[in-house]
Formats: sequence, C-alpha cells, structure tokens
Amino acid sequence: MKKLLIAVAVLCAGTALSEDSEAAKAPARHGMPEAALRKSGGIVEKKGEGKVVVVNCQDLVAESLIAERATRLGRLMKCGFEVRKGVWSVTAGKPRDANFAIYVVNDQSMPMSLVAAEAGWGVVNTFGLDVGDRFSKQLTRVFALTVGAMSSRNVHSPMRPVTRVEQLDGVKSDDIMIDMIDALRINMKAHGMTQARIASYLKACQEGWAPAPTNEYQKAIWKKVHEMPTEPIKIKYEKK
Repeated sequence: MKKLLIAVAVLCAGTALSEDSEAAKAPARHGMPEAALRKSGGIVEKKGEGKVVVVNCQDLVAESLIAERATRLGRLMKCGFEVRKGVWSVTAGKPRDANFAIYVVNDQSMPMSLVAAEAGWGVVNTFGLDVGDRFSKQLTRVFALTVGAMSSRNVHSPMRPVTRVEQLDGVKSDDIMIDMIDALRINMKAHGMTQARIASYLKACQEGWAPAPTNEYQKAIWKKVHEMPTEPIKIKYEKK
C-alpha cells in the first residue's frame, strides 16, 4: 500500500511539472480567454504623435500643480503633454517642437486668458487664481479653446460661460467632456497631432499599424491579413 501511494504521488508530481512546463511555453493571454485571443490576437497600443507644451512663466501657481494637471489632461486626451520653464510675449508663438502651447503667466494688466486658436497657442493668466481648483478649471478651458472645443452641453462642463475669476468657483468640473472630444481630435489632426490608439491586433493589422507578431496567435492573424489570395476574387453583381 505504501509503495502504491508513493507511485501515485510521483505520477501526480510528474504530471504537474509537465503542465507547468507547457504553460511556460504558451503565449501570454493578456487576461483574455483563449478563443478571444485566437480571434483578436490580444490588445496592442500605438503611441500618439506630437505634443502640447505647457510653458510656465510665473511663480504664483506651483509648478508641481501645473505638471499634475498637464499629466491628467494628457491621460484624458491620450496625447503627449510637457511642462517647461519659459518666457511669454505676444509675438513668441509656440515652441518649434510643440503642436500646441499653453503659456502660464501672472500679469495684472492682462485678461484671464488669451487664445490664438489658428496659431495653436493660448495663455492662462494666474492673477487672481490663488485657489488650486480655479487654476485647474481655467487650464482646461484654455486648452479646450486653443485646440478647438468652444462649448459643451454637459452642465458640469468647464466650458460654461465665465466672465470673471469668481465664477470659476461655480464650475463643477475641470474634466474634458465626451461631447468635446470630436472637435478636439479634428483640430489636433489639423495641427499634425494624433491620439494614442488601443485596438485588437487584428484591427491594427487591417489598419496597417500593427507591430511584428510576438506569439502564435498574432503570427496566424498577420499571415491571414497580409497573404495574397490564392484564388481569383469573384464579384457578384446585383440584378436590377
């Protein structure tokens, strides 16, 4: 009996080791069922092109807050944001490596914001924005106005009418609203900027931007999408 138990234990252990070995050879499934992975090839990402440069020209609002808000806008819009120190003048335009630029200044003689949408730059004036929430809301507003989203129907939108600094306290959110996305995307493209894309490997292959395949599922999809047809394509004409 004891020998039988030992033999069973050894057999089970050998089977477990064999299964572990096979599992190690299998491609990563990215949390997807095998059937879905075989059909789609998993999820891949394409980085966006271009960037928005936020140029800090003042000391009233901490640069850490500016960087935090810029990073959040970048995540919301799936595009690149960069914060740097600099100096603003009305003839400065935007940095050469920027698709859009937002200047952050502190000037009592200036209005709350200036926007040159055609030139791709805007200015946030921090004078009077001594509350963090006010700055965050105004930065979103100037970004949206600069990139082309002038309004939103959402009652919580930061694009509601504002004529003086205190009215920013009544703005409910500093987020980009869903109904602003299309206008922003269109104008970003006009300025040579694109958002990051996330799609299935199959979709990426069909659109022509898929990276080289990394597992057996992706190799099969790559071959199927790119291989030449072996038989003539038959076109059926509709009878009138």
